[in-house]
Amino acid sequence: MAFKSFLLFSLVLLTNTFLLLPKEHSSDPPTYHELFRPGYHFTPPKNWMNDPNGLIYANGEYHLYYQYNPYEPIWAHMSWGHAVSKDLVYWENLPVAIWEEPEYQIYSGSVIIDVNNTSGLCEKKGCMLAFYTSHYPEREKQSIAVSNDKGRSYTQFEGNPIIDEDLRDHRDPKVFWYEPEEKWVMITALSTEFKVRLYSSKNLLDWEWLSDFGPDDGSTDGVWEDPDLFELEIEGKKEKKWVLTHAVNIDRVEYYIGEFDGTEFTNTDTKGKPFYIDYGTDFDEANTFNNEPKGRRLIIGWLNAGMYGWSTPTKGWRGQQSLVKELWIREYPEGLRIVQRPVEEYKKLRYRHKHRKNIRLNKKHKSFDLTKGSQVEIMAQFEYNPDGKDEPTEFGFKVFYGEGQQTIIGYDVKSQELFVDRTESGIVDFEPSFACVRKALYTANDGKLQFRLFIDQSSVEVFADEGKIAMSTLIFPDPEKDKIQVYVKGGSVKVKSADTWLLKTIWPKDEESVTPFKEFLSSIVD
Repeated sequence: MAFKSFLLFSLVLLTNTFLLLPKEHSSDPPTYHELFRPGYHFTPPKNWMNDPNGLIYANGEYHLYYQYNPYEPIWAHMSWGHAVSKDLVYWENLPVAIWEEPEYQIYSGSVIIDVNNTSGLCEKKGCMLAFYTSHYPEREKQSIAVSNDKGRSYTQFEGNPIIDEDLRDHRDPKVFWYEPEEKWVMITALSTEFKVRLYSSKNLLDWEWLSDFGPDDGSTDGVWEDPDLFELEIEGKKEKKWVLTHAVNIDRVEYYIGEFDGTEFTNTDTKGKPFYIDYGTDFDEANTFNNEPKGRRLIIGWLNAGMYGWSTPTKGWRGQQSLVKELWIREYPEGLRIVQRPVEEYKKLRYRHKHRKNIRLNKKHKSFDLTKGSQVEIMAQFEYNPDGKDEPTEFGFKVFYGEGQQTIIGYDVKSQELFVDRTESGIVDFEPSFACVRKALYTANDGKLQFRLFIDQSSVEVFADEGKIAMSTLIFPDPEKDKIQVYVKGGSVKVKSADTWLLKTIWPKDEESVTPFKEFLSSIVD
């Protein structure tokens, strides 16, 4: 019995040791042809992914780090996964960049280039420094790691943590250079206090408190995470404003427009209520790129929601990132607002273009089939008579449309609201809150509206009103029901123009290996 007990103890010890080894679980090789796998949104080869981290351009590459479980497709063992791209479209997966430690997990953060080795951590000038939260069971501390191999691997600083406020919920450091005072600034989230905190440093190791912002101007119905602070240009003006963003850990990212004087951020232009970067169900924990070479402010968000992200019906992998989008500010009669568009680089994925124009829909001809496909871009303009004569009640698109299935991107004329309805989008019963309708105010300009849609296997990203509105939504449809239809209810609408493109996949893909939808349903029920 003693020998058997020794064998059992040894087996347990070896198993636990294996779980902490710096190597990824490898029983199932990545395929990129699984059901619901996006064709052109970034996903990890396998296992779990959530927040984008450390977004930066360095050494001719865009770096996307992300919260990652190297072992299985559930939230646990938070480490930093890593991918790089030359063009923000095609991504190369790389090994894990920062591994969890036995005492703590590696939570979200940012990366900068220490050009002049002011930290003293570089082997030579221009090393990359990662700032992240060391998440202990009862405390969160801010830490730093250095990479001297172009961001491929990081060594944690022996003097960590660099900030320890003895708080349970203090995380997600975003670091940037503030040129007017030649100093580094860090913004962090005091998550359960609904605040963000600002620090400054000259050497990237010793940090001094500057100020706090919140919670007066923001939401308090979910913890604050992943803050960011950056300048944006006002369209058509030689003027910039500072923008502060943070996630509300439900399913959205809020923003404020104002002033930053090097010490304190003041919300001067968006007071009264919080405004959202995205009004859909699935845009969370977003962050922007440091050091973008073209001077653009580019943002990526986790295309998922904390309420059900852990239970989405995918196999072997879980989690995807949004499209990369460019932000700027536009002035409206009601004030300054952020507008956005997917980066121009996505146009290289287009093929098989179709153009239609001046199609009238009415009570006799209520719909027409626009195209078919599961990876599609659509640009369309609609016109209707807003004086009440033959005015429609509703119109828009039905995507992944077929018997018993549809996702509706529609416009309610009376309420002047754009909506995304996924109550019949395929698999919707894996979590009670998933089958829902999400709405955003969209005031028509004399009966004229414009839309841009990106459809990708298990998501729809909608842009309307020239980028003032964005709505990102996960769906899990039967891919064989891939018709895209334009429809109207209650009156007449003219499709002034409609352009469609099929979009190429960014991954090698063997279509014959895709699991049929019915077979997949049976497997997840079992």
